[in-house]
Parts: sequence; C-alpha cells; structure tokens
Amino acid sequence: MAKTSGVRALFEPLSIQGRQQETLALIADDVDWTIMGHSPMSRQYSGKQDFVDNTLKVLRERVLTEPLRLEVGDVVGALDGEGDDIHGEVAVELRAIAAVCKNGLSYDMAYVWMCKFQKGKIVRVRAYLDTDLLRRAMEQNP
Repeated sequence: MAKTSGVRALFEPLSIQGRQQETLALIADDVDWTIMGHSPMSRQYSGKQDFVDNTLKVLRERVLTEPLRLEVGDVVGALDGEGDDIHGEVAVELRAIAAVCKNGLSYDMAYVWMCKFQKGKIVRVRAYLDTDLLRRAMEQNP
C-alpha cells in the first residue's frame, strides 16, 4: 500500500516548472474529469486532451502570467500496489504557488482533487475549487 508520502510524491512534480508532465502522465487518456461547481470551466471533460486544452492551456495562455504550479497539501486515503498496478482512491489538496493573473489579480487558488486510480493511471477526478476566483480571473483576463 502506498502511504500518503508515496501518493504525495506522485503529485509533487506539479510544483516544479518543467516537471508537471510527470504527474500529467499519470492521467489516463480517457479520464473522467469533472470540475465541480459553477464557473466557466465547471463541467465534465471527455478525456485528458479535452481537460488539458480547455483548462490548463486556457489558464497558461490567457489568464496567468506563468504556467500554473501547484503545491501538495494534505493527502487523504492510500493506494494499493506499485507502478502500473496502483489502484485506489485519494483526495489531494493542491495550492497555487505565487500565481498571478495578467491583470495583476492574485490567483491564490486551492484545489481538492478526488482521484481514482486503476492500473497505475488516474481514471476519474472530481475537482473542487474556488469557482468565484476562477470566474473573476477569467472575466478580468479575456
């Protein structure tokens, strides 16, 4: 069983510029990713590419001054297995690191990703975040 420190290690590359792809590689191509709540990005995404193109790419190109980096906070749950055999469910708290919108608005976003792993890949995510901050950031940075 991967303890929370092992789970944390899977997500820590999100905090390092240039290494985010290490964590993104864990996401299954056909992931079921839903951003909960009511914001311009709140919806169910049909696969990894849909999610990346309509969230991370939009934030990077339109909203933020630099690519988003995320610091791992609390991790709840544990995973069984190793490598390609990892499975289970975890909740991961993530916080934006020094993120600033192009208009100067501080993007001090906090997320909780409820992740389901199967066969070493993230197959389902329910993402919870400050939808009001996301809405303001997108409206003020068209």
